[in-house]
Order: sequence, then structure tokens, then C-alpha cells
Amino acid sequence: GKSESACTKELAVLDLEGNVYDEKQTPEQIVARSKVLYERGCRRAYEKRFELAIPDFEESYKLVKELMSDSQPDDAATIALDLYDEYPKLLEWAGMGKHLRYDLDGASDCYEKCSDLDPTNAEIMVKRAGVKMDGGNYDDAIQLFESALTLDPSTADALLHRSNLYMLQSNGDAAKTDLESCIKLRPDFLLPRLRLATVLMGNNDLDGAKTILAHCERMDPQSSEVHSYLGEMYFAEGNLTDAKESFDTAIKLEPGNPTPYVNAALAVMNTPGVTGGPPDVASAMELLESAIQVDPMFHAAYVHLGQLKLSMAVNLSMASEVIALYDKGIKECRSPEELKDICSMRVLTVAQVEAGNALGMETINMA
Repeated sequence: GKSESACTKELAVLDLEGNVYDEKQTPEQIVARSKVLYERGCRRAYEKRFELAIPDFEESYKLVKELMSDSQPDDAATIALDLYDEYPKLLEWAGMGKHLRYDLDGASDCYEKCSDLDPTNAEIMVKRAGVKMDGGNYDDAIQLFESALTLDPSTADALLHRSNLYMLQSNGDAAKTDLESCIKLRPDFLLPRLRLATVLMGNNDLDGAKTILAHCERMDPQSSEVHSYLGEMYFAEGNLTDAKESFDTAIKLEPGNPTPYVNAALAVMNTPGVTGGPPDVASAMELLESAIQVDPMFHAAYVHLGQLKLSMAVNLSMASEVIALYDKGIKECRSPEELKDICSMRVLTVAQVEAGNALGMETINMA
């Protein structure tokens, strides 16, 4: 494909030719810009620069979508396909971007259009099911997983993600069955092995989990996820030193993943100081702040950081800072459940601060 710089130069030329939203622009000119944005997005995605790729895909889709909406009904369905061979793949990428931002309706719209164009694509059905799962619509998700597996029984992703749904429903046996089937289909697929280790940990089979994770580490010693799962296993064993070391390794291998930052912070908070004193709270807060920095929408980081800051507040001003933190978290919530959770925490904190002010207290901590 084209290089990123070549695509950027083409976009500059198109800009010089006129405003892409000008009514005088022909459909061919608008689609030309959309295609270049798509090609640049593909290059950036290939280089795993998704933070730049996703905006390209979404802008590309926006151009074609507006062009189609302005066309006559008979023409709208053919514009993109006639002028734009990659339209189904663009829909898939745009859907992924919307899903990542928790725009579930927008993601569903893109994926459903993709299914309309390619009704036998089992992988798209799996993506649609994932959106339904995140929206709490488990029945529809199950139906989509079953449809995907009916179309193609070797769709490993359907088994993997359906196992996640079963775990959400506390159906560990069904999850285990799907994961084992997934591993048989794809022995080289790391993720189902990691998820199976989680199921075994949930069943208190730490030896079984340890065996699986040791095999995963041999398969890919540079996998951040492997080290994150190893850390969780050590944490479950009460081996906090090795847990923290594994989480630190996961962070080094994938600095943009917020989960190991939070897990490392929890390991720190459960580790007594050198002389048996309090844990290293400052390090834990720094890790949680880093998690928010790499992913401002990571709900768990706000929850733990808010609780930690509140417990350490030596005056009402510091307690008020926690309210500001929750306000930031509220703006970034991805689901009604997250919003309800953080709003409840904010209400309690506000009540404590207001009571402290009314009673003339210097701090809300009574320790």
C-alpha cells in the first residue's frame, strides 16, 4: 500500500482543489479524498498507530456517509460500492473506532451495514455480538455468536468472546468448554489459553492456571498480556513481590495499556512498608494517575485513585480534589453502570466534605 507521507501529500493536493464539502464537488472528488484517508488509516493501523488510524477511518466514513445521504435513494446504495471497492472494510474499521469510544449505536450501525453487504461474514457477526455484550444485551449477543458459528464452525473469535459472556453470567463450565474448543481450533492462539487460566483461578485451581501460564510465557515471552495474567496469578497466591514484578514487566512491554498500572498499584497497596509500616501510597497513586493518563476512560483507575486520595486527605481542600477527580471521570464514563458507580462515590464525598465544613472540621478522616 501507499506510505503515510504519500497519502498525506495526496490529501494536501485534494485540499488545494477545493473544499471537500463544497456542493460543487463531484462524488468522485469526495470519494477520492475518502479513499486516501482510508489508505492512510490502513498504513497507520499496520504500524499499530491506532490513535492516528481510527480518526482517519472515521473521517473517511463520514465523507462517504454524507455523500450517500445527499443522494437519491436509488443512487445511495451504489455510490460507495461503485466508486469505492473498500467500503465494507471501511465500515468495519469505523465500527471498531466507534466501539472503542463506546458509541455503541454508531458501532452497531456500521457493523450492521457491513453485514448487509457481506451476510456470510462470521467475523462481523462476532463484532456485532461484542457490541451487544457491552450494551448488556446478552440474549442478542448469544444469537449472533450462534449465527457466526453456524456460518463457520471454525470461527475461534466467536468461541473466545462467547466464553467472556458466559464468565459474565458466572457460567464457568460453559466458558471452559468454549475456551478448550477455541484452543483445539487455534493451538497458536494465546488469548484463549490466558482466559482459561483465569477460569481455573476462579475455580481455585492455581496449579492448573500456573501450568497454562508457564506454557503461554514460552509461547510469547514478550507478551504484555501474559505477564499481566502471571501477575494476577501471583496476586491470588499472595505473592505480592512477584505480582508487582510481573505487572511492571507488562507495563514496559505495553505502556499504553492501563490495566497493569492499576494492578501494580493494588499490589503496592497490599505490600507493607520495609519495616512493616504503611505501604508506599505515593507510588500507588502515581501508577493510578499513569493509568488515567494512558486511557482517560479507564473507570477502575478513577475508583481506586479517588478512594486512595480520600483516605489520605489531611484537610477538606484535599478531599475536594477528589470531587474534581470524580467530575473528570464522569465525563469519560463508557456505560450507565460506570456512571452510576462514580456518581454514587461523588455524592458520598460531597456529603462528607459539606458535613466537615458545617461542623468546622479540618479533615473528614477521623484516624
